[in-house]
Amino acid sequence: MALYFALMDLEGIVRRLYPDIEKAKTKLIEEIRFYKSDRYNAEEISNVILTEVINSMKADDKFGFPKTNIRAGEAGLGSRGIGDNLIHTKLFELAGKQIEEYDDAGIRENVVVSIDGIHSRLSYFPFLAGFYATRATLRDIMVKGAYPLGLIVDIHLSDDSDIGMLIDFEAGVTTISKALDIPILAGSTLRIGGDLVLGDRISGAVGSIGILKSKDFLRKRVKKGLKILMTEGNGGGTIATTAIYNGMPDVISETLNIKDLLTCIIVRDYLSSDVYSMTDVTNGGIRADALEVSKITNLSFVIDEEKFLSLINPKVRKMLNEINIDPFGISIDSILIFTDNPDLVKKRLAQYNIRSEIVGYIDDFRQYPIITYDGKELKPQFRESPYTPIKKYFGNYSPYSIEYISNRLDYAIAEAKTKMDNVLKNLKTSFT
Repeated sequence: MALYFALMDLEGIVRRLYPDIEKAKTKLIEEIRFYKSDRYNAEEISNVILTEVINSMKADDKFGFPKTNIRAGEAGLGSRGIGDNLIHTKLFELAGKQIEEYDDAGIRENVVVSIDGIHSRLSYFPFLAGFYATRATLRDIMVKGAYPLGLIVDIHLSDDSDIGMLIDFEAGVTTISKALDIPILAGSTLRIGGDLVLGDRISGAVGSIGILKSKDFLRKRVKKGLKILMTEGNGGGTIATTAIYNGMPDVISETLNIKDLLTCIIVRDYLSSDVYSMTDVTNGGIRADALEVSKITNLSFVIDEEKFLSLINPKVRKMLNEINIDPFGISIDSILIFTDNPDLVKKRLAQYNIRSEIVGYIDDFRQYPIITYDGKELKPQFRESPYTPIKKYFGNYSPYSIEYISNRLDYAIAEAKTKMDNVLKNLKTSFT
């Protein structure tokens, strides 16, 4: 019996089975009939697809991509751990960026920008996907001290996606837009793979643009001796996904708020002289935050485990405990505030009903990016804490070593740079 997923790449089928044309055609017909029933002539469509894909292979030598023979999942891409961190570091190298720029958002002069992809498991809940992605991208610029100017939206539907998914997604984006009176400035709607990707899956991102009017709160400003004040974590897309796929949908309502954004506004408008830096507890949890900050500053987080746990929303924490998920390696959407005046910051936040506590301090590097008060190392993991049944099945490891992944990425970067340099030479002649 065939195992069907929410998305099927017909072009990928041909490329994977080539040069066995008959096998490829049989598989194409099977998938087309599964998704399209008898609305189309599956044999005719498969013949057209075969022709197209075989023609496209003629461009592979010159414009194909470098083959690392490591799949995205095996490398940890998007799983917010050591693997994902390594990949992003290599992307920085390719783009010519400095490690000091590794932050929640990018800043050029006084312009602050960010983009956040929708959660990969929220396709069937587009409103939530749009809501969380919008909140996340705004948080990324606001946690750096920016005043948001607007949003940009990119959403891709598969060929069989119900058009209502698009409307629901836009409603999620617009909910945050209206709550904070931040306009949607531009957007794009497309199909994933055009006619050649069947199924219901959606993908996309929401971006934000803002400006700095005074100081920023970049990660590079973290220094030894600062206290780490953390706000209550109610969760976002990751926690909602955890709730959905573990059969606990009542937890979702705990995540539908904007206290994280309100925290950023309060710090920006009233506490900037007492705060050096801010970041959020997302993308692999506080383990990953510490890893990223440590790369920039060569410092360590020293944290009080119990204080940290006490700031997780009670319903969220109960869920994490019940399904045995490590709370230090998952996104809880708290705000980390690095300050030398934590009592003042805590008092001001409390005036807006935002709970916060000192959860630790910054110290010299202690072999690991993050340790507890009693000296226990919270070692970075290859992936974030597995939070759905399928993530737990695949586990928190890779069949490849970090060194091997790094070497294969270096090969791909070298190949991509050669292609890039060749095209750049032609482009530059246009200006001479």
